Amino acid sequence: MMSAIESEQPVLSMEAIGAGVGAPGWLLEAIVSGQRVMVIHPTEASRKQTISDLHKMMDGGIVDSSHHLTIQRFISMLHIDLRLPAVMEDDGVTFELTHQALASHAADFGFPLIHPNPQNVWSRSRSRRVLSLHREIISLLKPQRWEEDPGAMSCDKALKKLENETGMTHPSRKARVVLDAINETEKIPFSLRDLSGIIMLDHASSLSEVEIAIMSRISQLVNLHQLVNPGSHRLGYHGEYIEDIHPVRKQSDLPDWIPEHKVWVPNQQQGWKSPNFSSNIYHLMVESENQGVSAIGDLLSRVEGDIMIVDGDSNGLRKNLSPYLDNLGFRLRGENSAISSSPAVSRILSIIGISRGEEAWSLTRLTDLVEQIGLPMAWGVMSLEHPVNPDWKPKLHPETLVEIARGFHILGGRGSLRRWLSTLSQATPRFTGDEDQSRALEECQWWLAAMSRWMIPILSKQDKEVAMQKCIGCISGEELPLPDSLGNPIIWFNSLLEQIDWQLLSSRDSVESNSIPGLQYFIESITRLTQEIGIDFEGEDFCEMLQYLASNTQLPSRRGTDVGIRILNPSQSLGTTCDILILSGLNSNKWSMKSPSVPWLDEMSRMRLGINRPDDGLRKGRHYLRHLLNSSKTIVILDSSLQDGIEPAGPLEEWFSIISTDNGGLNLENPPPFIDPSDWKPDTPDRSWVWQTIPDVGLRLVHKVSSMEMLSHGVRTHRSGILPRDNLQRAGLASIEGREITSQPLNPDSILDAVKNDLLLDQYNRRREISSFDVGEIFPFEDSGKLIRTKDYRLTPNRNNIPNARNSPQWPHLGEVTEKKSILGIDPRPILPSSTGIKPLDERTGITGVSLRLPKIWSQSRLQAWLFCPRKAWIDRHLRLGKEENVPEDLSANARGNIVHFAEEAILRAHGLEDGKLPGQAIKLSEGPLKDINDAWQIVLEMLMEKAPWMKRADGIAAHRCRDLIGVSPSKWASWLEGEVVIPVGGRLGRMLHADFDLRDCAPLASEWEVRENSNRNVTIVLPSSPEQKAEEKSFKLTGFIDKVDEVLVDYELEKEAETIPLDLDLKQHVPVTKLVIIRDIKSMDGPKDDGRETRHLKGLFDEVQLALYARAWEIGNPGHRVIGIGVSQVGIETLHWVELDPDFVDLLSESQVGIVTQSLVNQYRRPGESTPAQSNPFRAWMRERITTANRVIESAEAGKIPCNCSTINSCLGFKRGGW
Repeated sequence: MMSAIESEQPVLSMEAIGAGVGAPGWLLEAIVSGQRVMVIHPTEASRKQTISDLHKMMDGGIVDSSHHLTIQRFISMLHIDLRLPAVMEDDGVTFELTHQALASHAADFGFPLIHPNPQNVWSRSRSRRVLSLHREIISLLKPQRWEEDPGAMSCDKALKKLENETGMTHPSRKARVVLDAINETEKIPFSLRDLSGIIMLDHASSLSEVEIAIMSRISQLVNLHQLVNPGSHRLGYHGEYIEDIHPVRKQSDLPDWIPEHKVWVPNQQQGWKSPNFSSNIYHLMVESENQGVSAIGDLLSRVEGDIMIVDGDSNGLRKNLSPYLDNLGFRLRGENSAISSSPAVSRILSIIGISRGEEAWSLTRLTDLVEQIGLPMAWGVMSLEHPVNPDWKPKLHPETLVEIARGFHILGGRGSLRRWLSTLSQATPRFTGDEDQSRALEECQWWLAAMSRWMIPILSKQDKEVAMQKCIGCISGEELPLPDSLGNPIIWFNSLLEQIDWQLLSSRDSVESNSIPGLQYFIESITRLTQEIGIDFEGEDFCEMLQYLASNTQLPSRRGTDVGIRILNPSQSLGTTCDILILSGLNSNKWSMKSPSVPWLDEMSRMRLGINRPDDGLRKGRHYLRHLLNSSKTIVILDSSLQDGIEPAGPLEEWFSIISTDNGGLNLENPPPFIDPSDWKPDTPDRSWVWQTIPDVGLRLVHKVSSMEMLSHGVRTHRSGILPRDNLQRAGLASIEGREITSQPLNPDSILDAVKNDLLLDQYNRRREISSFDVGEIFPFEDSGKLIRTKDYRLTPNRNNIPNARNSPQWPHLGEVTEKKSILGIDPRPILPSSTGIKPLDERTGITGVSLRLPKIWSQSRLQAWLFCPRKAWIDRHLRLGKEENVPEDLSANARGNIVHFAEEAILRAHGLEDGKLPGQAIKLSEGPLKDINDAWQIVLEMLMEKAPWMKRADGIAAHRCRDLIGVSPSKWASWLEGEVVIPVGGRLGRMLHADFDLRDCAPLASEWEVRENSNRNVTIVLPSSPEQKAEEKSFKLTGFIDKVDEVLVDYELEKEAETIPLDLDLKQHVPVTKLVIIRDIKSMDGPKDDGRETRHLKGLFDEVQLALYARAWEIGNPGHRVIGIGVSQVGIETLHWVELDPDFVDLLSESQVGIVTQSLVNQYRRPGESTPAQSNPFRAWMRERITTANRVIESAEAGKIPCNCSTINSCLGFKRGGW
């Protein structure tokens, strides 16, 4: 046999070969016998399989892999043989170099159609789009023929210039460069000189014009023989050919260099079967696309041999199938992935991007930076010494930052860093003397200033100016030390790497993790890039460059150990064969027939140029499917079309249609021999397959993950599956249904999962409600546990539930039914449901007790949280698992409420009230230092200037809230700041001022008053025994701040000195008093709740404990003062000063202007044990009841009882008790 170099004239020939054949046997035998031929394979999988088959045929002998290539490998070999400049790596570094070249070309008017103004920035996304277009157009033999080209050839010019500068070949131009070089030489490339010829196996019609031209030129230098599938080329069945020549049809027509073999002459009409078709095809169905994975796992557990799974989404299937493969002992080679998928690299990119985009310096990004655990950071750059307080360090306190963000409405985006640092530089603790908050504020300010100073090399010009400013501590007033400013982004990046806790990272980096490898490849890519283009980067451009570098640099996959199973997509499977083939996911969702879109290349242009034609995907799909249907002895088709919206892909649908009219001897109703008949028999428990008649399809085996059937003794649930978790689920179902279990539970208490829903639902359905009682019946207070939850219990009065319990035969009670209305019950919280009798279940529901670290001093907010729902308070305040704090686009309700409080406090401070000190003589607001309401208004405006800097913004939120608060637009507010205009009293705050000045019979006594007793910053609330019902005295410590306290100015006999007012008083009982006071809770009202009604006031009386506790705390902290009124001041469309008066003072204040007087408590409360008619003062009895409730809450919390009374229960899917 002569070699190609000895042959007189190279020959191009073509021969038909049946579908389903990779490398034919005669070719393998010739190679084993020593014939020097090169084989061009259609795919990498085909190449690997052929090399493996040869290795087996040679009994472990050496196979020359350089003679087994794909088209891409062949072009790369030619590139080397022709001594062309080395090819750049197709990675992130090359992309960055390409982007720089394209940007430079664009700046020189290189892209007049898509970038007419060179002053505009040429983005990386545009570089990516232009390269995508260039790759398609440059694959054409004559790319210049496209007259409407927007820039592909201009891109080619830029790439040529880059090649000249680097002395290398760009990967997008490799095939074109090889074609140009091979056309200019008459010499045979070195690697082809000792060959008899090249045999090109069957390829789908997927080669580009340039690739075909290269092979055509090679056929002029070396013998080349094509093996192609016959059939219609228009429909895609025919294999790709280099030139349209007649195939060899006779033995004598075979070129001499080709090994002897029998020539197959195909029929004129070719069906889907190959001549040697011997496949057994089985059509199985699954109920949904997701259950296909379970079906594959089941099939893999039954078969042996060389297995190939072909799926439209092979990468997704490989990921989803990994638990089944691990369980069966398979370990496959992983797929390459971008280094941006590495957790460590992803975290570095997030740190780099903290100052970029619409979320720049946002609360979420800042807190995420310090709370993330994906990349352990040591933050050595923050090792700074405070000039005054050595124990203070730069540190971000998320809670403090949340409060600042909400109060000053700081969102992410441009200018956020300036707003943060400006706000923090002026921040003061909410309450004077709060050392913890003072420290947190300055540490936050210091941390943010230090972080921004350190990040200067990658910041925008605007942020750099802010970061370079000095940092004067908001609390200490001292200049705080900051890190040295670094020279350039590369030096900064090296500094960032130094902040990583490498020891901790390496200690927890598992074998399967790619954190450290990802960082290694990332650093290597940056090093290579700096060697190419230097270290002169702009900060903002550096950040974007790293993002693209990470997304374009690949992390090599792990090595696999098993070769008995392959997972491929249809295009990867061409040329392969196997013992057992499983076709799954060949539906329209996963295997799309659509041609990929190319920027600037519309359908008309594609048709004219002959690339990416609309039917290309369908044509190639037909070719792949015909090969697959003939490539294996056993073929299983898993069809998920039972699921709504899922249809077989076009080629498979066509095949089903063909065999429905001419099955060619196929019987798709036959079951696979490896599925035991017992697995589908109706009496087999936990069967994984069932026979089912499918409309328009016929009788098919259908995979069942789970199913139920009714038997004589009850319901029987079947659960199939091969995973350990499936065994556990089968055991659980057996336990639920009273059958013998096959395995013990991992945790005996987990058996509760089988009964808890039924038990708890039954308990909930048996709950007692006042609606179940008859007229005249009373719901006993001691039965509160039967309520199960608070939501079903009415706490505040309405027209159907009247507050009239004072005259009931029993007190307290949970409600009484009268002929017309129900009588409101007394607050029973916290409600503890009755025990189920199962200790582990009681422990889960929180009624047995857990160990808690509770405060010795309680705040009213903490008490209210535990009163509302102990479980929610436990989750939010102890486990800290509450909802993530976010700053809403609109000003938060807390921030709006704080502004109202700030305004009230500023007015009263200007009035003369001092923090922590009561005035010697209370003065009416209208008669104080403020001359009139306009003076007070100026105080409010000055407060807003300091506390609400966001009002100057020009966005819609600022405009809306500015008008709401003061009645003017942000532009007019800005003019006032410049001293150009006068703003009249108006808006929500203006109406509040008018309402405050209208309180003519009371005078401000205190504002934001911290409750205290003597020198202690808390008050001990004592709950003595009721005069009518002896009990143990109880007490607890309370801390907090009272919004506002007014002294009532009325003609009443006051003493100069007096003792603390007793908690229990009877009506008309006289006690010495030094002052009569009203406690007010200020609430900002918005939306539908701002309806002018007393709803919020009633909630403060009946639902909350704050007003009562603060009233009693004031009396204890100020002996002789008697609280005769409490209420909620609602600040909304109108300001309404609601006040509930002690009934002993209603007549006295009947003509006084102290607020809107209510008497909602007078008929509801009496002392425990007191008989009717009650003589107790209902106002004082209410105060006792609220203290009793608070004490009950504390005792329950101290006992560790955490039942759930709110929607927090939804966080545990196992506990469902009615709707919320």
